[in-house]
Amino acid sequence: MFSVSCFDVTPNNNQEHIDEIVREAHHFQEIQRVNNFDESLDTYIFANETSPTGYQNYRIVTDEVIDYRARVKGEFIDQVVKQGLYEIYYHPDRNRLVALCRKDDAFKATGIFENRFPMQLEKHRFNILGIIEDSTDVRGARFDVRIETVTGVSLKGSGINNTQYYANMLNSGQLTGVIVTYDHGDKTVTFRVSVDGTLLFYTNLDEYECLDFIDMLYAI
Repeated sequence: MFSVSCFDVTPNNNQEHIDEIVREAHHFQEIQRVNNFDESLDTYIFANETSPTGYQNYRIVTDEVIDYRARVKGEFIDQVVKQGLYEIYYHPDRNRLVALCRKDDAFKATGIFENRFPMQLEKHRFNILGIIEDSTDVRGARFDVRIETVTGVSLKGSGINNTQYYANMLNSGQLTGVIVTYDHGDKTVTFRVSVDGTLLFYTNLDEYECLDFIDMLYAI
C-alpha cells in the first residue's frame, strides 16, 4: 500500500526556462538556529532518468528541523535535524508533478520545488464522479466500487450511482472518497481516491506503471 499525490504546475516564467533549470542537479544551503547553534541545512535535488512517457525523476534529499524533546550528553534539546528523502516525477509537457510519498511528505517535497523554481503548484483533484461513472462502463464487469462517506457509511457494488441513496449523499456533500478495482493492462489495480485528490494504491505497481495509471485517471 502506498500513497501518491499529484500537482498541476503553473509556470511563473517561460516554460523553456523552467525546463532548462529543472533538468539540472541543484544544491541549496541555509543557516538556521537550532538549539542555540547555527546549523547548516542542505537540500539536494538530483535529476535522474526520464520515463518512457516523459516524466523526469527527481530525488530530493533535505535536512529538516524537527521539534523533539531529548537529552544528549546530559543536556536537554528541543529540536533535532533529520534527513528527509523524497521521490517525485515532473512532466514538463503536461505541467504535472507526481509525489510518490505520504500526503504530508508530498507537500514538503513539492514545496521545495515551488520555493526554488519559478512555478506554482496546486494539488490535483481527480474527477471522482467520473471515476464512479466509468466504473459502470461495459468494462466494469470486473469493477468493484466502494463509496465512503463522512458518516462512515459505505456503498458497494457496480450500480450504486443509480440509487437514490447515492443521489442524496451527493446532494448533502457526504462523499469523502471511493475505492475502485480496475483492470489495467495485465494487472488488476485496487486504489482509493479521496476528494482532496490523494491516491492510495493497494496493488503493488512499479513507478512507471503508477505513472501510466495516473495518466489514465487524468483522462477521466
